[in-house]
Amino acid sequence: MLRSLHAALRAAATARATLAVTAAVLTVVALARITPLPEEATVVAWPALAAAFLFDTALYNEAGIVVGDTGFWMLAALGCYAEAVAVVALARWIRSRLRAFRRSKSSS
Repeated sequence: MLRSLHAALRAAATARATLAVTAAVLTVVALARITPLPEEATVVAWPALAAAFLFDTALYNEAGIVVGDTGFWMLAALGCYAEAVAVVALARWIRSRLRAFRRSKSSS
């Protein structure tokens, strides 16, 4: 189980779909930064922003490092990438489970 999870995450980390999802989430974050978007539109970026807040706070509290505004948005971009990897890995897992389910239905 753990070995297949590692392989799935590695495959998702280098997939083209991950690049597309990262670009989409970064676009939402950038638009939210520039324009007043409705709160509902920014929900997809909340996990990435929460990760950025967590890392920013941990860096300051544990190491005394102040990343500033630019550093925070760089952490948010890394969070967007991590969120995209998780989304692509989950989508691939669900798709493989649905294929297996459909195959078992058609063979019986």
